[in-house]
Amino acid sequence: MSARAPLVEDLAALLEQTYDIEPGLRPIGRFIVGDDGHARLLARSAVREVVDHDGSGARLLLRRVDGQDGWAAALYLPDAMIASLERDDPRRTLHDGNAGAFVTLVEEIDHLVTFADRVCRQGGEVSLLELEWHAGISKYLVATHFVGRLSGRRTLSAGARAFVERHVFHDVSYDGLPAALRERYERADQLAIRFVRDLQRARPAERLARLRRFHRASHHEKLRRFAG
Repeated sequence: MSARAPLVEDLAALLEQTYDIEPGLRPIGRFIVGDDGHARLLARSAVREVVDHDGSGARLLLRRVDGQDGWAAALYLPDAMIASLERDDPRRTLHDGNAGAFVTLVEEIDHLVTFADRVCRQGGEVSLLELEWHAGISKYLVATHFVGRLSGRRTLSAGARAFVERHVFHDVSYDGLPAALRERYERADQLAIRFVRDLQRARPAERLARLRRFHRASHHEKLRRFAG
């Protein structure tokens, strides 16, 4: 996506470092398909999609591997979204014009990295609520990291935090989704906001350990330890 390392690889590396994940997936680019590849995959049977809810079309595609205890995965990123981020790289500037596509990209890479790590550690047991909750936290953290790096400030202003929260949690519509899906996404957002607020109140030295405990916790452990 630029003359330097591709943006997708930078994001995957940042997520792996944050959550202390073994970097076994990279290069992430080998999992990515565009519009034509997405159409071919959907023509096959037994493809499971993590439902697109933001209107971008980007999504994680999963398929059980016949005769094996494993999964095949592909990350669909629409051609138009990739082209827009190549033209307006968020590593150079992050603004209203590219923030939506950027947080969508973070979400989908987080889905892939989180799912793959869970498959390796716990046999693939991960709930859709977990994936969305986890991605909400990651989107906020990555966006604040980029905004802070671009501004040269260790502490973001109230306006900068409001910008991030708007694009991560508020400029999203779940209208038109079935009630069960809408409720799951809304709950995941609420849980992510609560976790982020708690993280901000924690001492800086404790934050990384808390993030990694959250990542490693199972669905029920997350609800018991981090949803209250």
